[in-house]
Amino acid sequence: MDINISFIFLMNMVDKFRILIVLFVLILGQSAVSAAVYKLEGMVGGKYAIVIELEEHSDGFISGRYAYKSTLRKNGDVECSWLQINPSYEAPVTQWTIRDCKPDVVEEWYNVNFNDRKHLTARMKNTKGRSYDVSATVTASASGSPSTIEYFKSHIGDCPSDFHMFFDPFIQQRLEDLMGEKNFNYMAYIYQTQGGIEYTKGMFYGSAFMAHQCCDPATVWAYDTDNNSFYVWIRKDGKDYWWSESGNVPYKFQELVRATI
Repeated sequence: MDINISFIFLMNMVDKFRILIVLFVLILGQSAVSAAVYKLEGMVGGKYAIVIELEEHSDGFISGRYAYKSTLRKNGDVECSWLQINPSYEAPVTQWTIRDCKPDVVEEWYNVNFNDRKHLTARMKNTKGRSYDVSATVTASASGSPSTIEYFKSHIGDCPSDFHMFFDPFIQQRLEDLMGEKNFNYMAYIYQTQGGIEYTKGMFYGSAFMAHQCCDPATVWAYDTDNNSFYVWIRKDGKDYWWSESGNVPYKFQELVRATI
């Protein structure tokens, strides 16, 4: 496809604008901070199977969520199937407060030990006064941006242009590594008529197309909290292009694209 002079001019202007925004974001300290994420599997009381997802923040504190496997099987992977893990005010390293989706406090975890970042042990007490031992083992981990989940949570309903998402240095670098700089620039260029960020099936996502040209070109992106991966789809001149940090493009993202555009 030939690129006309006006398009090249616009791309140059976008590059200059990007530099200014990156400096602005860095000064305000609003970029997503890189740290580590962990997935664990374990047991409560030696008989209730659980899965845990933890985020280690740059300050060393840990937050995340956990769910009983039986609840996930019964209700599916929806927000209220998970219980939120937050460090307590009194002892943030060794004591965690657990809340449901309302969000009410439903448990307290004491004597939390995750020092080796491989095994977790704790003593849990629920609102009924019952106590159980908790033990879990890391099944997967990755350095990257555990704060990315909180970052997107804080922008649910916001358009990416409202908080300069594509010019956040960390996110921009990941997407450029995934798509290549040229394709990333093209994605940013067509991101004109856009909606707010939404959440479904473990993915934060957004979509856009060029003004007055629905829906070619168009784009959909998603951040998958299940595996800390970005996915991107672009339609250009009637052809579909896909990118995935995890290698394969999952069916849930393909389904999301079909439902969105």
